[in-house]
Amino acid sequence: MNIIFFNGHIYGHPEAEAVLVVNDSIYHIGSLAECRNLAGITVNEIDLHHKMLLPAFTDAHTHFVEYAKSRLLVNLLDCSSIEEIRSYLINYRNNLNWNAKWILGGGWNRNILKDPMELNRDLLDDIFPDIPVALFSRDYHAKLFNTKAMEIGNVKEDIQDPQGGKFERMPDGRLSGVVFETATEIIDPYIISPPQEALVKSIKDTVNDIYKWGLIGFHSMEYEASKDLLLLAQEQGSRFRFCWHFQASELDKMISGELSSYEGDEYFKVGGLKLFGDGSLGSRTAAMFDPYPNQPDNFGILRYRDEDLYYQMEKAAKAGFACTIHAIGDRCVRQVIDCVLRLNENPEYTNLFQRIEHVQSIRLNDIDDLKKSGLFVSLQPVHIANDIPMIHESWPNIEHEAYAFKSILDAGIPYAFGSDVPIESMNPFYGIYSAIQRRYKVSASGEQLNPTEIITVKQAIDGYTIGAAESSCSAQIRGKIEKGYLADLIVIEDYRGLPDEYWIEAQSLLTMIGGEIVYATL
Repeated sequence: MNIIFFNGHIYGHPEAEAVLVVNDSIYHIGSLAECRNLAGITVNEIDLHHKMLLPAFTDAHTHFVEYAKSRLLVNLLDCSSIEEIRSYLINYRNNLNWNAKWILGGGWNRNILKDPMELNRDLLDDIFPDIPVALFSRDYHAKLFNTKAMEIGNVKEDIQDPQGGKFERMPDGRLSGVVFETATEIIDPYIISPPQEALVKSIKDTVNDIYKWGLIGFHSMEYEASKDLLLLAQEQGSRFRFCWHFQASELDKMISGELSSYEGDEYFKVGGLKLFGDGSLGSRTAAMFDPYPNQPDNFGILRYRDEDLYYQMEKAAKAGFACTIHAIGDRCVRQVIDCVLRLNENPEYTNLFQRIEHVQSIRLNDIDDLKKSGLFVSLQPVHIANDIPMIHESWPNIEHEAYAFKSILDAGIPYAFGSDVPIESMNPFYGIYSAIQRRYKVSASGEQLNPTEIITVKQAIDGYTIGAAESSCSAQIRGKIEKGYLADLIVIEDYRGLPDEYWIEAQSLLTMIGGEIVYATL
């Protein structure tokens, strides 16, 4: 059925009265009479009641399957003390209603614990003495394992730290069970995931939940197994668009396949080779030029030597694959810029769509070279909502370079916005508020971080719409309200006369994917 939207504001077309959708695409933008004339007899007219029609949102950086798994697995995001963690885990154990081979999940955050070192394997051993446990930290750059898991992974007390990783030890020299960065990869191959059917159901349920936020798609930074689960959910009728960025261990398999970066269709595309350049702010493993306060020997963890990172990128480039590189610390951001500038010296590689993820700190004098490199920047403004205290603690001398959104955008660098879910909320309205207010806890009364880097509402919306479309090389067909573009649309309140705090409570009133309404309260 053809659909006409009318009696509202059309984003990007202030002069237009109506939009006509035919099948899966936008057919006409103009007067209501024109749309009715072109629509034919079978048409559904939707009165916007003076609200606003926007392009639907896409999240440019997620770990979506991990987020969906939180319906099944341990989720410690709301636990702020050792006592709450212990109580949650005991309750989880007592109510486990499926045959779990491993206890999985995460969300723990030592930065908010009064006695952070009490979160160790001994706590897990008390609750789960006979089943292996592997729990991600909130920032996904560390895992907490119990003794059973380390035994299965053949991790012994005398194990040495691998390149780009670390095994934490307690004051008595024993392994604490907390493992950072590449060191987690020693145990990861032994982990057994939940049953496939349970995972697919959780994906489908989670997709249905994100429609209320105006989201119709996302980029997945996960392993092939997660990609396959997403495709299976689509086969079972779940409607969403996604771009999959594969892991370093999967490069050789991808090279032997048929697709290169950004090939596929608008429901599924292959993205880039996902590389982790450094760690995170919360774990103090983001690679920095200056040491962390009170830790003169800690400059974070640079996971690749310069030459090794270049080799990985060149290997991918020779096979037609771009890279999608996690870089949080200013030292790592500079390393990525330098590697891409060097790669661009070969004309065969200049057409590759290279992405840099996060850029939570960048020396402002490196922004010019960031632009010269041609890197596409994928940013997550919602991180600001929780990072402000950690920025004060870990980056007190460089707060001016943290989340330098306006400086990056003013330089004309292409960008997209995302969430990094499940590390942060996937709600893009929180992301918009964080970009235009930069306040702690997404609160009007929250502390504001470096307001000189605030951007406009339009720039924030564009990060989730046309910017997000550009992030998968889809800007010619998605992310705008234009004739011939896919009818991925949402309806929200007309924010132009509302205070910024509107975005904190905002929800989509109608969400459409390819001409099909998948959510509506209008």
